[in-house]
Amino acid sequence: MRPIETDFGNRLLSLIAASMPLAGCCFYRVEDGQYVIDHQLFRLSSYWLNSYYHHFWRLDPLHPSKVCNRSVPLLSLTRSSAGESTDARDYFEQFLLPQGTTHQTELYFRRGNRIIAGASLLRNDAIGAFTRENLAFLERLVEFADGSVGCQDVEASPHDRWSLTPRERDIANLMAAAVCNKEICRRLDIQLPTVKTHVSRILAKAGVRSRAEFIRKMHDQRPN
Repeated sequence: MRPIETDFGNRLLSLIAASMPLAGCCFYRVEDGQYVIDHQLFRLSSYWLNSYYHHFWRLDPLHPSKVCNRSVPLLSLTRSSAGESTDARDYFEQFLLPQGTTHQTELYFRRGNRIIAGASLLRNDAIGAFTRENLAFLERLVEFADGSVGCQDVEASPHDRWSLTPRERDIANLMAAAVCNKEICRRLDIQLPTVKTHVSRILAKAGVRSRAEFIRKMHDQRPN
């Protein structure tokens, strides 16, 4: 993550945690409007993040890629609203509840109409639901912060420059996070030979000969 975004995320989470009770929260960056990466955790264990990356991001009804209204500043998930779809219910019952979370509010930060970062705010039953006053404060915070997440103009991502397919983008993001082929298989539910074929094509499109070189190039070519 770029230093200015790391600093922004730390300050944002500290401000929110000082303004209202939370069981935990995290700040993350959104690449290409849909890939959630670079999580900064606050009062959350690594188990939370590992479980999310391994499977539950696919079910998350608040994931930025599922936000249809590109002007909405935030969305909330509760036990009652989770019953509206099978994925949302499984996400709530299998991911949030085992960790004691019963209320989640997601903040979306934009540059223009494009979501470039977000924050997950979590509460348990002991704390209770986010109040109208909480949500009004968070909406004002998002409005104030929009445009402050990063300070450079949007540039073409490596994905765009290399003309990666949607599946190649998924695998490229995992490769950039140093995820091995077998783990990519598990996370994306595809076979190992398919992963190996995609990896070879990604390396060729990126003009590199090894995964280590690819990781360096991915990080070097992201906007500074």
